[in-house]
Amino acid sequence: MPGRQRPVPAQGKQPAHSRPPKDRNRAAGNETLHQAVHEMVHLIADGREGFLETGDRENFTDTIQKESLTVMAIVTTGRMDHQVVDMPGPDGSPGYAVVTQELANDPEELAKLREKFHDWATEREAIDTELDGIARASGTDTDH
Repeated sequence: MPGRQRPVPAQGKQPAHSRPPKDRNRAAGNETLHQAVHEMVHLIADGREGFLETGDRENFTDTIQKESLTVMAIVTTGRMDHQVVDMPGPDGSPGYAVVTQELANDPEELAKLREKFHDWATEREAIDTELDGIARASGTDTDH
């Protein structure tokens, strides 16, 4: 309609609902990346294993996972010559590992690393199952 004007947002600022979906997704992804790196830094600083439980994070996409691993590799080593590779779990669940460029380009050595990881993960799962059984038998809460 002539004569009717829309309010214009302040320079450089748009309400979240009016941003294109790609920008909203990028902002959510950046926040998720920040949270993941923050949690990993605290796990490492506390001397704990560097595993994140992220099942309920809808924005923790494969891309964000790989970016967080890249950031953590740089933070912990001070180097940028790493590569993120697929490292699926023994059950085929998705996963990634940060390796040297040389290892990433050596299919035989990468296969050996995957096998070692699968052996370790299978052993860890068996130990966790046994410990959970002991905890249940003793009446201890097993919710982690």
